[in-house]
Amino acid sequence: MDNTSVVDALKAANLWKDTGRVPEQLLITVLPSGERSQHKMAEINYTDIQTLGIELDVALKFENPYIQSLFAKNAVGIVNAMRAVNVDSASGFKGSVGAGRQLDFILFRPEQFFLGGAIRMTWQRLIANASADVYFIEGSTSGSNLTMGDNECMCLFGFADWAESPCTSAYQMEYLSQTYNIQNLGFALTDYELFYPLIECAEPLTVFPKETIRVKVCYNVAGTDYLTPIGLWIKMSSDLRSLGSG
Repeated sequence: MDNTSVVDALKAANLWKDTGRVPEQLLITVLPSGERSQHKMAEINYTDIQTLGIELDVALKFENPYIQSLFAKNAVGIVNAMRAVNVDSASGFKGSVGAGRQLDFILFRPEQFFLGGAIRMTWQRLIANASADVYFIEGSTSGSNLTMGDNECMCLFGFADWAESPCTSAYQMEYLSQTYNIQNLGFALTDYELFYPLIECAEPLTVFPKETIRVKVCYNVAGTDYLTPIGLWIKMSSDLRSLGSG
C-alpha cells in the first residue's frame, strides 16, 4: 500500500518547513476540450501547510488505510486548493482553531450536498428503477450545477460503496460545463473480505471558487444505494459554524 500519511507526503514534496512562505504561483488545469484553466495560488506560510497536514492526519487516523492513502496521494493537490481559496479569503489556513475568514477543511458529509432539490441527510438512497441518467452531485435545484462560493472549493478523489449488492456501474463528471469520459464503478467486482470497496477517480478533481460541477451515475439495477464520495471541502471558518450545512 502507498504512504498513508499526509504529513509524510508533504515532506516528500518539499512543502514541510518550519519558517518561510511559499510564493504566489499559477496553477494550470487542462480541460477535456484541451482548453487551459488558470488559477492563482496565494502566497502562504509553511506553518499553515503544516497545520493542514497535521489536522488531516488526525482526522483520518481511524479511517481505513485505503482512504488514508488516497488523501496522502493527493496531499499536494489539497495544498494547491487551499492556496487558491486563500487568494480571496487572504487570512491563511488555521484549521480547527480558525475564525472568520481563516480557512479550515472538512471531510465530505451528506448535509453538504443536495438530492432532488433538498439537502441530503444520508448517503443511503433507494433506487426504484435502473437508470443511466441520475445526478449524484448536483445543485440546490434538481439537475442544476453545484456552484462553489467565492471562498470555498471541493476536492473529489473517489467513491466508496458498502452495499452488499451495488447498484452502480459507472459515473460521469461535468466540470465547468465540460463533460469528462465515463469511468467505471466496478464495486460488484470487489472482494469485500480482502479489499475496501473504494474506486479512485482516474483524475482527481478540484472544483475551485466560483466553478461548477455535476456528477451523473448509472444505476444499472434497482436496490438500496450506499455510494459515498471521498474528498473534502476547504472553507472559511465562518462557513463551518452550522451543523446542518457546514
